[in-house]
Amino acid sequence: MFVAYSYRLYPKDDYRKHYKELEEKYDVTFIFADEKITNMHIMKKIETYIRGSDFSIFDISGWNPNVTLELGFAMAIGDQWFIAIDPSKTDVNEVPSDLRGLDRIQYSSYTELAGKLAALLEQRYPKKARGTIDSYLEERRAEIRDLLAQNPGMTVVSMAQVLQIEVPVAQLALRPMYDSGELETTGNRKGMKYYLKGTVPQ
Repeated sequence: MFVAYSYRLYPKDDYRKHYKELEEKYDVTFIFADEKITNMHIMKKIETYIRGSDFSIFDISGWNPNVTLELGFAMAIGDQWFIAIDPSKTDVNEVPSDLRGLDRIQYSSYTELAGKLAALLEQRYPKKARGTIDSYLEERRAEIRDLLAQNPGMTVVSMAQVLQIEVPVAQLALRPMYDSGELETTGNRKGMKYYLKGTVPQ
């Protein structure tokens, strides 16, 4: 998978750390344009990476001209690409109107980005009919509801194991359910147990 982002916006090691961690959990390799030295022209090298990837991720946070150019090329040759964006680092007025309505990986922290990337990878690299990350997470929430209805008091780790998903994905799915009051909890943070509203033992 080819990844493009603004090198000036994020410290290299901080930004790429979570990609490296995902590589250890999935059969996938993330490629950054500056990692391999070749005698090809930079755009030819990027073209080779994009064409050779199952899909590409373009982080348009900060609206970097180089990332824009690379995204435009990917849009011209196929649909196997995703946009990532941190709204706090991006003036929406700088983003062309034809991109604002596209499905995107929106995040506010490295942890949230990693969780959504994990959700994307859980879909096993769709090439024909890709689902949105939001729809994927909603499917996991439906599974969590069924799971907690039958087994109240499960931890996030145990739910992730039963559903065969990564813990960050389970956390991402659980967060809006907890925030909306659909779920209740007991215990401390590390061993917190989750219940559907109204099912906590008295």
